[in-house]
Amino acid sequence: MYFGWKIVGVAFVTLFVSIGFIFYSYGVFMPILETEFGSSRLAGSMGLALMMLSMGLSGPYLGKAVDDTSIRKVMITGILLMAFGFILASRTTSMWQFQTITFFILGLGAAFSGLIPSQTLVANWFIRRRGMALGIATMGVSTAGILMPLISTRLIESIGWRYTFIVYALIAIAVLVPLTYFLLANRPEEKGLYPDGESKPSSLPPIGLIASTETNQTDAQRASDAINKQSWTFDLARRNVNFWAIAFSMALNLHCIGAVLMHMIWMGIDGGLSPFDAAILLSISAGVGVVGKVIFGAMADRVDTRIAVWLAITFQILGVSILSRSPEHTNMLLAVASFGFGMGGIVPLWGSLIGEAFGRENFATIMGMMSPCMLPIRIAGLPIAGYIFDRTGSYTLAFQIFIGVYACAAVALLFVHKSDVDQRIKRTLPTKRDMGTVKEF
Repeated sequence: MYFGWKIVGVAFVTLFVSIGFIFYSYGVFMPILETEFGSSRLAGSMGLALMMLSMGLSGPYLGKAVDDTSIRKVMITGILLMAFGFILASRTTSMWQFQTITFFILGLGAAFSGLIPSQTLVANWFIRRRGMALGIATMGVSTAGILMPLISTRLIESIGWRYTFIVYALIAIAVLVPLTYFLLANRPEEKGLYPDGESKPSSLPPIGLIASTETNQTDAQRASDAINKQSWTFDLARRNVNFWAIAFSMALNLHCIGAVLMHMIWMGIDGGLSPFDAAILLSISAGVGVVGKVIFGAMADRVDTRIAVWLAITFQILGVSILSRSPEHTNMLLAVASFGFGMGGIVPLWGSLIGEAFGRENFATIMGMMSPCMLPIRIAGLPIAGYIFDRTGSYTLAFQIFIGVYACAAVALLFVHKSDVDQRIKRTLPTKRDMGTVKEF
């Protein structure tokens, strides 16, 4: 078996813990901490917003570190920070203490062990099958979304929220540290291999949206080399249309996704569900998201990635629209399923867009530079939803606003097709009959 699939497996597990233990468990802890500390939903939402702020601000440094140093060291640092943060969180006695820990420790730990290093690893090991590989790796996020709301609810009921945080710290150290230490390698070349498990360097470019109607294999390879060899600085990236179009579209998507997921359990409880039954809504959304990651990841390898993103946005709009109109349990089940399917595709599609537009050598650097640029939009959805509920007693207005935000995200993708490479690349795949020939799609 190609060693790159083991890398995908490690990325799956690290994303399960770094995102699942924090992000997908956050909505379970918040109603309890709201009661424990006597806080508002706006204050509870700000804890996750601060964590995302910390992750975004660390992005440029983290991206550069991931591209230039050992990803293993970066990820182990993040795992230890995350475990330390969980232990401190178990000792908090007020909401402001919890918010401080999420910003200074848990946010950094999740960033250093989460999306940027994990997706960079997968992007380094795969070119032709990058979309599928990213889809499988990021299934770790959705799988955590299926299991962690229910596990967190049961653990809190059994041992209390403080000991639940301690359990998370022990699991992070016992599981992730050995995996990352013994299995990770930055690139296939470090093990004498080539991307996608090929026996020689690929003569074909990364499959992507940088396409033209007239090109040949030599031109494509020249363009691919130009993308990969370009050394990106923020000054250079900020003049690239792709950078801002991708960042703006993804930020708008994540603006809505974060808010809907965080308030989903609260919404279920407001609708008369028990905490466990409300957690099932989040699990259903994440479970359908697993399917979405695989389908949209595979789609990105075969069609214009923008089409896949547009389709993912459509399913999210459908889900949010139903949530904004009807709080009935049956309708909520349909809504969270539709929303989860579309949501599942966004993270792997974001990685695919970056890999296609900027190459694998610059993947982490570009993603890292995008993170702080996306922050103002990305984190605004969390407090907006909480504030609107505190004022109106309902999420209806917030979700109606999110529908308009999704529409703007879709429009932004129209500008992604431009590239700084003089000769754009036609989307190609090798035929089964001859790896040296090209089949056009």
